[in-house]
Amino acid sequence: MCIDSQMLSAYLDGELKEPYRTQVIEHLEHCAACRKHLDDIRALSNRVRNTAFTEEELGRKKDAMLEMLDKKYFQNNKISFFRRRFEMSLPQMVTAAAAVVVIFVCGFMFFGSNPAQTDDILPSFAVPADSQNVRLVSSKSGSLDDYTLEEILQYLDAKGYQVDISIKGLQPIETPAQTE
Repeated sequence: MCIDSQMLSAYLDGELKEPYRTQVIEHLEHCAACRKHLDDIRALSNRVRNTAFTEEELGRKKDAMLEMLDKKYFQNNKISFFRRRFEMSLPQMVTAAAAVVVIFVCGFMFFGSNPAQTDDILPSFAVPADSQNVRLVSSKSGSLDDYTLEEILQYLDAKGYQVDISIKGLQPIETPAQTE
């Protein structure tokens, strides 16, 4: 199995560590194809080093090259802010929706509804207390002690309650007819 270009390039640059370096050297001794491939990489590397521009040459052509790149790639692609394409993934949309809900809920929690403002928005009205709106429930003071047991039972029966009464702790009164 032959060595790939990346490993040969690392070997050529001196970046290959042991035990891989030893394995590459042993393989190159036996494989003519890999030796030729290594020689091709070495020749290409030398050619690239020899054709590199100097700082002086780069400085002269820099402005012309940037202008050409700007004209060719950047001026035609200028899009106004309102015509730009806006893309969002599903998790981003869910996160944005959750943020809007949180902001909305927090706004109500912190700023709440002010009663003075709601009176301006919602109409309010007062019902006058007169004989058509008010009815007399009882003329008694309202304590249960003021009502008889019969009145309480009648009231509960009118409301639909079924009441069973038992009296504890009282001995029935014996009449003379029962003692005989």
